[in-house]
Amino acid sequence: MAGQVKIFGDGLAACCAARLLVDRGFSISLHKAGRLKPARLLVSDPTQSLLREIFRAPNLFAHAPGIRRRIVRWGAKAETLELPHRGLVISERELLDRLWRQTSIAEIDPASLAAWSLVASSDFAALPALESFGARRASVASVVLAPNAPQDSCWVESLPDGWLFLLPAGDARGALIATGYAPEPPLAQSNLVTRQIAHIESAASRAFPAFPQILTEVCGPDWLALGSAAMTFDPLCGEGAGHAARVALLASAVLQAAAKGHPPASLLAHYSTRLLQGFLRHLQVCLPFYQSGGDGDFWMSETAALELGIAWAQQRLSRRAPCQFRFSGYDLEPIAPAWAHPPSA
Repeated sequence: MAGQVKIFGDGLAACCAARLLVDRGFSISLHKAGRLKPARLLVSDPTQSLLREIFRAPNLFAHAPGIRRRIVRWGAKAETLELPHRGLVISERELLDRLWRQTSIAEIDPASLAAWSLVASSDFAALPALESFGARRASVASVVLAPNAPQDSCWVESLPDGWLFLLPAGDARGALIATGYAPEPPLAQSNLVTRQIAHIESAASRAFPAFPQILTEVCGPDWLALGSAAMTFDPLCGEGAGHAARVALLASAVLQAAAKGHPPASLLAHYSTRLLQGFLRHLQVCLPFYQSGGDGDFWMSETAALELGIAWAQQRLSRRAPCQFRFSGYDLEPIAPAWAHPPSA
């Protein structure tokens, strides 16, 4: 047996990690969390392929409605643009139900001693502090789409005090994500998204952070944080599902490498660096959107917060040694130092 692992959480990152570890001979103790699931996920083609591969489920996204266009109005005086976009829309709850059905876990006694803990729930009390870069909040409302709103498009619009993202959910309905400092969708400021909505079907959900956050430490001697417990992304970039799956893949590879006898300290350093690099890339992707979204207080303040986050992440990365491992399939292998391969004569 490869070892025993406790997994805290039952979201996408926890589910992917459980499947990967079970496939490698680990025994799992699962501690579910009671967090509220977002209404809809927009899952990109690469993320679909990765999840199908991990769970060996070619029909995982059968009947999920597709998105083929992203219609964007971004900036104070911007024109409306139609851009190609490939993705599928599925509720997170439905996706998780499908994935957990594909994952057979022979659970160990929760009281037994486990070599590792994977923390994929932000409800876990013993996590380190979070570093946060921004103050914007997001809420989700269910809407009925206007009769002429195309079902294969999503809409993104910047406003003076925030932004809107409208995602069709099938059956002429949609999910409206509103982000800003106010708790309610500022549809009165909208010129694009408001025309796609017949009426709001249910009130906006409780607002949640829409700014990037990361733990000051994402792992320790016998634990790793992953998913939203390790870091949260701005929903504007829409790759939360892909990030959760990729970090779960990295976490499972770290545990597998440790079981094979590789130094845990080096593996944890590799894990921490890779997550920090991913967080930095996310901040860098977000920055141009907030620099160009508008010129009011909201946009200036959130741009400054992202710039602060980029500087913070770069400083932390500058103090780290180069990574000592790389992926070979789904496993980590040591990177041979340069002196091990002298140039040929």
